[in-house]
Amino acid sequence: MNQESEKYNKVINLLKNSKPRLESTEEIENEVIKRIAGVHPVVSALTGILDFLFSWVYIGWVRRSLITSSIALVVIFVYQQGVILNRIDFLSRHTIVIGKENISEQTDQVEKILMNYKNGVRKLPLRTITISEKQMNELIESVNELQLKYKDLEKLIEDDPEIKKLMEKKLNENNRTKI
Repeated sequence: MNQESEKYNKVINLLKNSKPRLESTEEIENEVIKRIAGVHPVVSALTGILDFLFSWVYIGWVRRSLITSSIALVVIFVYQQGVILNRIDFLSRHTIVIGKENISEQTDQVEKILMNYKNGVRKLPLRTITISEKQMNELIESVNELQLKYKDLEKLIEDDPEIKKLMEKKLNENNRTKI
């Protein structure tokens, strides 16, 4: 075995001493560094996040199906929130105007509120106020009468330009003093 180990040591020493002559070692180093840096694939942030979230699944097709279903759920959620916000925006742009056109509807609403109040008095434990049907009918009639008088007053103001100017002037003065 000594002969074999001596031969082995001679070959090793011969290989160590017979180095190739390299004239541009810096270029070779730079080329090796470039190739080593290029070997690693570029990992995006999304891929890293998905790998982090689903690293517990080792079967490839199950992992891909979980990723696909989670992305689909997120897209559906975002779409749903967009639809809801659009509807809220649409509703917020519609204002409720109580004016000449809504007088008859307003009367019906007043009647409904009063009837609910009359029927719901027994359900309210804090107060017990009773309103007779006669009083309720008088209240509804007075509201209707006031609305008719208001319509007549509006017609008079619209027909007479002097009263209209006077009313606008008074309204402007009242608004200035309130500010």
